[in-house]
Amino acid sequence: MSKPLERYQKLGLKESLPRIHRYPLACKELSFILRGAYKKIPKNLQSLIFQDTLTAFRLLPEMQTRNAVLAAHLLLQSVEATLPKQKKNAAVTEYKNAMVAHKRRTKARQEENGSTQLPQDVLVHIFSFLDMQSLVSVGRVCWLWNIAASENNLWQAQYTTFFGNSDNDAMIKGRQIGRLVEDEGGYTLFWREAFKRAYLGGWVSLG
Repeated sequence: MSKPLERYQKLGLKESLPRIHRYPLACKELSFILRGAYKKIPKNLQSLIFQDTLTAFRLLPEMQTRNAVLAAHLLLQSVEATLPKQKKNAAVTEYKNAMVAHKRRTKARQEENGSTQLPQDVLVHIFSFLDMQSLVSVGRVCWLWNIAASENNLWQAQYTTFFGNSDNDAMIKGRQIGRLVEDEGGYTLFWREAFKRAYLGGWVSLG
C-alpha cells in the first residue's frame, strides 16, 4: 500500500461521514485535501477521494444541522475548483440532489416538531455555557439536542477547561489539521473522544 493511500485511510473519513457530529469535520478535511493535494496524488487515491466526496453529498440529507450544510457547500467549492469536468459534473449533480432532499426533510421535521424547536446553532451557543456534566445530560434529552451537544468546539472548550491548553497538551501528543486532531498513531480524533480518553486516564492514574 502506498504511503499517501495509507495516510488517507488512517484519517478515517469514510467512517466519520455517516456520524452526525463528525460529518462537518470530515467534509472540511476532504475539502482541504481536494484543494491542496488532489492533483499531486496517485490515481487510485484520487478515485477513493472522489468516491468519498460523492458519499458526503449523498449523506447530507441525514445531517440536519447548519454546520453540515456549510461544510458540504465548502466541499462543493473545492470540487468545482479542482476536479476534472466529468467528475465535477457528477459531484455537482449529487450535491444538488442532496440539497433538495435536505430541504424537504428539514421542512418535514419542522412541521413534525412544531415552531418551538430552536435552530441548532442557537442550541450550540446555549450549550457553550454548560459545564461538562450538564453538557452530557442535555445530550440525552432528544436527538436534536444530542447533535448540538456533540459539537466539536464545545468539547474542545471542555478539554481546555479540564486539562489546560488543548493545542499543546501532552495527553494528545499529536497535531491539528484544521479542526481535526491526530493522535501519535495518525488516526483521527475528535474533541469529545479526546476528552473522554484524557478524563478516563485521569481516573485511572488516580486509582
